[in-house]
Amino acid sequence: MKKWKHILVNNKFLVKKIFKYNKLLFFVRLGFAIITSISSLITILLPKYLLEAMFSNDIKQVVFVLTVYFIISISIKLLSILYQNYNRVSSEKMYLNIINEFLNKGIGLDLSFFDKSESYSKYNRAFGNCCNVIESCNDTILSIVTSVIQILMIGSVLLWVDIYVFIAIVIFILINIAINNIIKKTDYDFNVELSRKNKQVNYLYRLFYTPQFIRDIKVNVIDNFVFEKKQEINNEILDVSKKQIKKTTKFRVLLSFLSDFEYVLAAFYFAFSVIIHLVAVTDYFTSLNAYQQIKNSINALLSSYTAFYNNSLFAEDYIDFMKSEENITTNNDGIYLKSSEIETIVFSHVTFSYPNSNSYALNDVSFQINKGDKLAILGKNGAGKTTIIKLLLRLYDPQEGEISINGINIKEYNTKALRSSLKTLLQDFAVYAFTIFDNITLGREDVDVDKIHQALKEVGLDEKINRLDKGLYTPITSQLYEGGIELSGGETQKLALSRIFSSDSSFIILDEPTSSLDPYAEYNLYNKLLQNKNGLNTFIVISHRLTLTHKMSRILVIENGAIIEQGNHTELMNLNGVYAEMYRIQAEKYSGGDRLA
Repeated sequence: MKKWKHILVNNKFLVKKIFKYNKLLFFVRLGFAIITSISSLITILLPKYLLEAMFSNDIKQVVFVLTVYFIISISIKLLSILYQNYNRVSSEKMYLNIINEFLNKGIGLDLSFFDKSESYSKYNRAFGNCCNVIESCNDTILSIVTSVIQILMIGSVLLWVDIYVFIAIVIFILINIAINNIIKKTDYDFNVELSRKNKQVNYLYRLFYTPQFIRDIKVNVIDNFVFEKKQEINNEILDVSKKQIKKTTKFRVLLSFLSDFEYVLAAFYFAFSVIIHLVAVTDYFTSLNAYQQIKNSINALLSSYTAFYNNSLFAEDYIDFMKSEENITTNNDGIYLKSSEIETIVFSHVTFSYPNSNSYALNDVSFQINKGDKLAILGKNGAGKTTIIKLLLRLYDPQEGEISINGINIKEYNTKALRSSLKTLLQDFAVYAFTIFDNITLGREDVDVDKIHQALKEVGLDEKINRLDKGLYTPITSQLYEGGIELSGGETQKLALSRIFSSDSSFIILDEPTSSLDPYAEYNLYNKLLQNKNGLNTFIVISHRLTLTHKMSRILVIENGAIIEQGNHTELMNLNGVYAEMYRIQAEKYSGGDRLA
C-alpha cells in the first residue's frame, strides 16, 4: 500500500507539470488517441465486410467497402500529419519550459548541494530524464484512456467468446507484467550505475576537445596515459553491461516464448470455433485481430501500474531535485542594496567548514570593513581567504557567527542585489564562449561602449581587440559561434579584469586577480585600479602576493582559517611577524634587475 501511495504521489507531481507546461497539448493528444482507437476498430472490421462481399459475389459492395476504408484511412493520415506537426512544435516548447525550470532550480540551489557527490550524480540523472519522465507519465495516462475505449468498442466484437478465454488472457498478461517488472527494475539499477560511469568517461572525453587540456596533453605527451584511464572506465562499463544483459536475457527469452505460445493457442481456439460452426468463417480473421487488439488493450491497462512504477523510479531523482529546499542562501524578497549604500561590513565570530570536511575553513573570524577601506587579505593557499568572500556573497552561510552590512544580517538582503552590489572577480572566474562585448558586460544593458574601450585600454587589451575584424563582437573560442579567437592565460585574466574597470560599482572585490600576469603588469593594474577609483571606493584584494600591500589602508593575514595579524603595512612590519617575513621573502625575489618599484 505504501508503495502504491509513493507511486501515486510521484506521478501526481508529474501530472501537475503536464498541465502547467501545456494543458492544450495534453487534450489534443487525447483527442488524437481517441480517433486512433476508432480507426483500429475499422481496421479490425474491414476484413469481415470485405470477405462477406466477396463470398456474395457483390462487386459493388466490395468497391463500397474499400472506398469507405480509403476515405477514412486518408482522412486519418492527413489528420495525423497535422497532429504530428503541431505535436512536434508544441512538444519542443514544452521541453524548453521543462529544462528552463530545471536550470533555474539548479542556479537557485546552494553550492553545498553540488559539493556532495551523490547530489551531483542525482542532478545529472535528473537532467537526463526530466523531459522523458513527464512525457512517459503523459503517455501512460493517454494509454489508460485509449485502452478503456478500445476494450469497450472491440469487446463488442468478441461477445461470443467464452469468459475463460478472457481469464486466460489476463493470466498471460499478469505473467508478462511480473517478468517485465523484473526486467525494468534491473534496467533502472543498470542506468543508475551507468550514469555514474558516464560522468567519469564524459570528463575524460572533455579532455580531448577542451583547448587547455589538449595543450597540456600534447606538451606532456600523456595521450597514451589518458587513453589508458579512459579504457579502464570503458572496461568497467562493459562489465556492468554484460552483467545486466546476463540478468535480463533469460527473462526476455521467456517473454518471447510466452507471447508466441499464447498467440498459437488463440489462433487454434478461433479456428476450432469456425470448425464447430460457433462463428462464420468470415469472422475468423476479424476475431483473431480483435482478440490481439483487445489483448494489447488489456495488457496496456494492466501494465499502467508497471508503467507508472517504472516511471516513478526514473522520476525519483527529478522530483527530489525539484523539491529540494537546499536554497537557504537565497532570499528573493529581502532588502535591496546598492554598493553606494554600504557603510560597514562586519564579520562577527564567523566559523565555517565545507561539506564533507573535518576541518574549519574559518574559525571564529571577526573583523570590520568601513566604507573607503583599501583592504588586503593575505595568506597561503588554503588559508581561508576566498572563503571569506564566498560567505560575504552568500554562496554559503556560516555555521556560527554573523555577517552584517550596515548593522543588518546579510540574510535579510535580497541575494541578487547583495551580490550585484559587491563587484567581484573570483580567482576561478569564468570566461564564456560569447563575444568579447558580452564577456565584459555580462548582460548589462546600460554599459557605454566607449567605457568598454577605455577598460580594455586600462588592462592593455585595446590594441589586440581593435585589430580584430569583428572587434568587440568577436567570440571567445569557436565552441558556440564561428570565427572565435583563443586568448592566452594572461589575456583571459585581463579580459576578466576589464569587467571591473567598466563597472560603476563603489565596492570592488578581487580574488587573486593577477595570478596569470607578470609582476610588472600586476603592479601597473593595481595602481590603475586605485587611481581610477580615486580613493572614494571600498577595495578588497585577496592574494598571497604582496605587490601593493604598502598602499592598502588595512591588511589581514589569515592562517589555518584564523586572523593572526591585522593592521597597515608599517604596523605589521614593526610587528615583525608572518607578514613581515612574507614581505621580505617577496622583496628578495624581486630584488636587483627584477625590482618592481
